[in-house]
Amino acid sequence: MAEDNQKGNLPQWTLEDAYGSVTDARFQAEMKHVQENMQKLQGLLNHTPSVEEVIAWMPLYEDAAEGISSLISFAYCASSMDITDANASGAFGQAQLVSAQLEALAKPLFDVLGSLDETDPQWDNPAIAHWKFNTLEKKRSWKSGLSAEKTRLINAFAGECFYPLDAVYKRLNKSLLVKAKNSCGEEVTLTHSQCVGVLKGADDPVLRETAQEAVNAWYKEHAGAYVDVLNFLHGFRKIQFQNAGVKDWMLPSLEQNRMSREALDAAVSCIHARLDEIREAIRVRAPFFNRKVMKACDFFAPIPVKQSGKAAYIPYDEAIKTVKAALIDVNPEIPAFIDMMFEKHWLDARVDPNKAGGAFYSRFNRFKQTRVFTTYLGSFGSVIQQSHELGHAFHYWVMRDMPTNLTEFPMTLTEVASTFNEANLRRYCAAHSKSDEERLGILWQELVSCANFCLQLPVRMDFEKRFIARRQEGLVTKAEAEKIMQEVWHEYMGDAIEDCDPYLWCYKVHFYMTDQYIYNYAYMVGYLMSQGLCREQQKRGEDFPRFYRDFLRDTGRMTVDELIQKHMGFDSTKPDFWNQCIDQACSYIGEFKALTEKMQNRSF
Repeated sequence: MAEDNQKGNLPQWTLEDAYGSVTDARFQAEMKHVQENMQKLQGLLNHTPSVEEVIAWMPLYEDAAEGISSLISFAYCASSMDITDANASGAFGQAQLVSAQLEALAKPLFDVLGSLDETDPQWDNPAIAHWKFNTLEKKRSWKSGLSAEKTRLINAFAGECFYPLDAVYKRLNKSLLVKAKNSCGEEVTLTHSQCVGVLKGADDPVLRETAQEAVNAWYKEHAGAYVDVLNFLHGFRKIQFQNAGVKDWMLPSLEQNRMSREALDAAVSCIHARLDEIREAIRVRAPFFNRKVMKACDFFAPIPVKQSGKAAYIPYDEAIKTVKAALIDVNPEIPAFIDMMFEKHWLDARVDPNKAGGAFYSRFNRFKQTRVFTTYLGSFGSVIQQSHELGHAFHYWVMRDMPTNLTEFPMTLTEVASTFNEANLRRYCAAHSKSDEERLGILWQELVSCANFCLQLPVRMDFEKRFIARRQEGLVTKAEAEKIMQEVWHEYMGDAIEDCDPYLWCYKVHFYMTDQYIYNYAYMVGYLMSQGLCREQQKRGEDFPRFYRDFLRDTGRMTVDELIQKHMGFDSTKPDFWNQCIDQACSYIGEFKALTEKMQNRSF
C-alpha cells in the first residue's frame, strides 16, 4: 500500500523538541506552571480590578493561555500518533478542562477591558492593544450569559463527562477491523485509518467497493454506540447553551467560526441554486467507471488507469518536489519552509495502523513550532493532502511573530490556505502535464474537490444541524440518525450518485470534536474563499505574494466578513462573492468535458 513506508522513506515527526511525551517532566512542568499562574490570578482577582491592574496582570493570563494551548495541541498530536495511548488521550481531556477553567478565571479581566469604549486611548497601550479584537468578541459572546458559578459547574462536568468523549470515539474506531478484497481476489484486513485511506483514494475499484461494503456493515452493527456519543456531546452543549440563555443553538458555531449568519446563508443559498450545475462534477466521471451513475465508494477515487489498471505509485520525495515547485509563486518562502519542516522532523506521513485516521496540522505556541500529520499512500490524492496540510502550517508560520492570540484563526479561515495550496498544485500539474491523459487526471481532481466541498461538506453540515435540532427535543435514535443522513445525502447529491454513504456521520471525526462545534461548513467556506483567491492571483500577478501574506496575517484579527470586504472588496452577505467563487470551481467541469470530447474524437 505504501512503497516508501516499506523502504523507510516516509517522514516521522518528533515530539522530543517540545515536551517529549505527556508523561515527560517537561509536559508536567508546563502544566504546573500554567496552574501556578492561574492560582496567582485567582489570588489577585479577589476584587473588581481597575484598568491599570488588568494591564499589569494580563501577562500572567497570556503566559498561561500560551502554555495550555500548547499542551492541548501536544496531547492531541501524541494521541493521534498512537490511538491506543490512554495517557495521551487522558492528558488531552485534562488540558481542555484546564483551558476552560482559565477562560472562566480570566472573565473579570475581559469584563474590565470590555467596559472600555472602542475609542478609549487605553487601547493604545502595547500591553493590551493586541487584545482589542478578542475583547470585543468576548463581550458579545454567548458565554457572557453564564454566571461564574454556572461556568464552574459546567467546566467541572465537562472535565468528567464531556472532554473524555474524544477518547471514547477513538476507542470505538480502534475496534474497527474489517475484511475486504482487492482486484486480485486477495483478502485484505483493514483498520479504521486504512479504511479511510482506501475510500479517499485507493486506485483499486474492487478494494474500494468491498471496503465500503465492509465499513457499512460494521457501522450498521455499531452505529448505536456512535449515536450515543453524539447524544452525549450535544446533550452537554444543549444544557450549556440553555444556561447561557442561548435560544439559537447555531449562534455559538457562527461565533466560533467568526462568520455572520447572513454570509453563511448567502454561500449555502448560492450552492443550492446551482446544485444541478455542481452535480456535473460527479456525473461526468461516472462513464470512467463504466457506469451511468456513480457509486458512493468512487466519490474520491482517482481517475481509472486503463493501461495497467493501477496508477503508478508516486514516491514521496517526488511528491514533495512537485509541491514545492507548485507553491513558489504563492510565496517564494514556501520551498525553504517545507525543507525546514523535514529538517526539524515536524512532518509525519507514515502508514501505521496505530495512527489516527485522516490528516491535520497543529502547532505548539510555546515553542513557535508547527506539526503536520498525514498518511501517505502514493496516489495523486495523497500528494494533494501533503500540500493541503502544509498550507495550514505555512499559514501559522507567517504569523508566528505576532502575539499568540492574534494567530488563533477560526476553522473557516484555517481552511483557506490549505485548499488554496491544493488549487495551485493542481494548476501547476496541469500546466506541466506531458499528455492529455495526464492533464485529464488533474482536472479530475478539480472535480473531486468541487463535489466534495460544494456537495459532501453541505451534506455533513445539514446532517449535523438536523441532528442537533432533533436533539433539542430528546435523544436521537440510531434509526433517526440513519434517516437524516439518507435525506440530506439525496437532497444534495440528487441523481448524481446511485447509493449513499450512510455512515459518513460515524467515521468522520469532524462530528465528534470537543473543541469545535458545527464546523463541517468551515471547509466549504474555506474552499470557496480559496477559489476567490485564485481570481485574485490571476488579477494581481507578481504582487500576489505580498497581498496573500497580508491576507493571512489578518485571519486572527478579522471576521470572515471583514476579510472578504477588506482584501477582496466584496460584501460576503450578498451572492456576488460566493457566485464568482462557484464560477471558478465549476469552470473545471467545462474544461474536463472539452478535453474528454477532444480525446474521444482523436480515438476515432
